[in-house]
Amino acid sequence: MTIFNILEMLGLGAVVNPAFTLMGVPVLKTTFLYWYVGLAVALLLTPALVWLRRYSQPTIANPSLPAQKNLRAFPVIGFLPTLLFACFMVTMAATVSRPVVQEVHETRVVDTRDVLVEVDNSGSMDGKDVGKGPEGWPADKPYSRLDAARDALKYFIPKRKGDRVGIGIFNDRAYMHWPMTDDLSVIETKVDLINKFTAGGTNFQGPTESDKNVGPIQAALNHWKDIGQAKTKVLILVTDGEAPISDERAEEIIRDYKAMNAKIYVLGIGPDWTKDPNASGLQPIKKLVAALGGKTFAAADLDQVQAAIDEINSLEKSKVEIQKNTTYRDVYPPFAALAAILLVLFLGSVAVTREQIA
Repeated sequence: MTIFNILEMLGLGAVVNPAFTLMGVPVLKTTFLYWYVGLAVALLLTPALVWLRRYSQPTIANPSLPAQKNLRAFPVIGFLPTLLFACFMVTMAATVSRPVVQEVHETRVVDTRDVLVEVDNSGSMDGKDVGKGPEGWPADKPYSRLDAARDALKYFIPKRKGDRVGIGIFNDRAYMHWPMTDDLSVIETKVDLINKFTAGGTNFQGPTESDKNVGPIQAALNHWKDIGQAKTKVLILVTDGEAPISDERAEEIIRDYKAMNAKIYVLGIGPDWTKDPNASGLQPIKKLVAALGGKTFAAADLDQVQAAIDEINSLEKSKVEIQKNTTYRDVYPPFAALAAILLVLFLGSVAVTREQIA
């Protein structure tokens, strides 16, 4: 409880300024850690000493001037030494109670994610069947599936501030385009390069006994093992194709991904995903994603791609926790200074009234 809280309880809160400072200290916001010590001094020791010095000593101590003999006849002047002494004792009581100002420090703790985006650049991603490009795209310039993937990532990357994001491309095998980093401007720059060429087929499950090429799912796992830091890991596959995943290989992937607290989201672009979402060729990757708590999305154009990106962002939103740490700053100097001033005034009043100090 602060001094201002006490004044409020007494009905005096409206007549004081809680921001009042003395020597840079917000006095009315001061609280006392050892209030019981000060209370004992103020309520027990102070009244006893006041009584002793007020009534156990002669009032006038051999005044040398006739005028000083009558000073005590004035009630205010006669009571002044006792009042100053009492104020001095109360201020000392406040000083020894360890006056402090509470300071609350807030720290924002972000639950970041290690996000890896793997973009399919197989030959079919050059298909020009995803509608028109974004605003400003030349009307006479064809807009490909890979162009849509690039624009989706340019929309996605700035929304992941606080996360570590990496980008890769894949066809028959996976290639790391840029490792995970929290410098998202680098990733945005690299995204502009993913649509420069297309080649090869689509490989989700590699490596296998018959094909040693590492696919995007295993490439993400390897990358997280090398430089992963966050507790939550997310792989986003952007693809237009379908590819087999054997049951045995799916079991291995599910086991490894769950061990790393990782999810997979698939953003399927183009007619293979939108015209027949229940096609048998799409079921292996859909079944794998569902087993890991992820989700698959089908998008026919850029608007649907961005809608899918928004949903992924909402599903994998980084959590921000605010931690509060309370510390106490000692502010006894103003109280000690006030006690010293009161002591000097008390001694001065004693000298003026020629009163003996008990």
